Amino acid sequence: MKILVVSDIHSNADALRAVLDAESGSCSGIFCLGDTVGYGPDSEECVRIVRSFDRSFEPVIVLSGNHEAGVSGAIPEAWFNPNALAGVRRARESLAEDALAWISALKPTARFSEDVLLSHGSPVEPTTGYLFGGYETEQALSFMAASGIGLCFCGHTHDASAFGLVPSGFSRFPEPGAVLHPGTGPVIVNPGSVGFPRSFNGGRTADMPGTGKPISESSFPAYYAVWDPDEGTVTFRDVRYDRRPLEKRIAELG
Repeated sequence: MKILVVSDIHSNADALRAVLDAESGSCSGIFCLGDTVGYGPDSEECVRIVRSFDRSFEPVIVLSGNHEAGVSGAIPEAWFNPNALAGVRRARESLAEDALAWISALKPTARFSEDVLLSHGSPVEPTTGYLFGGYETEQALSFMAASGIGLCFCGHTHDASAFGLVPSGFSRFPEPGAVLHPGTGPVIVNPGSVGFPRSFNGGRTADMPGTGKPISESSFPAYYAVWDPDEGTVTFRDVRYDRRPLEKRIAELG
């Protein structure tokens, strides 16, 4: 069994479709770690795609992120910066009633198994807690150890990362193609952002290991990961897509 792990799609349907096309038929299950909406222009399309996962994948776990919480009113608008708030309001105004009801029912954390946790943010603060590798991350790892959690998948920071008891020499911010063997943990894995990454892992990335090429608007990365619980591996990946149509749609929003 392999599980596709995606997060922070943020209403970018082009990036989401690129990931799904790249991994078509390779994964039986999928984890979506929240923030399906926000920022981008494709809220309805991204929600439609994510809601259809149960027709193609098993198991399927979809979480709420802070942007879903903003859309539903679980987080007050004052929490968001102006750019993020504009995306939250746009999603709320554009989504159909059934999509809004679906978003409101999502939770920010879930257990896949006794020792595997999914969380949008920190397992200590699942909706809004960021994990950048400092004291806040040590607190999260201590919480996991005390709770018997060996592996936690989370998103929220938009940076692909691995924290905790990872093998010596493994980068805390791994490049696409890196393969992590989490062991018994505790280990925190962030697959990075599908829709709006905030860093590019040293400025270069790759469609497949060993084929690195510069990032451009016509070759832009969408980050994700593939977890193989049978082999005990997490592989960090990206796929390139043409971002120019997305940027045009964003510009048209005014």
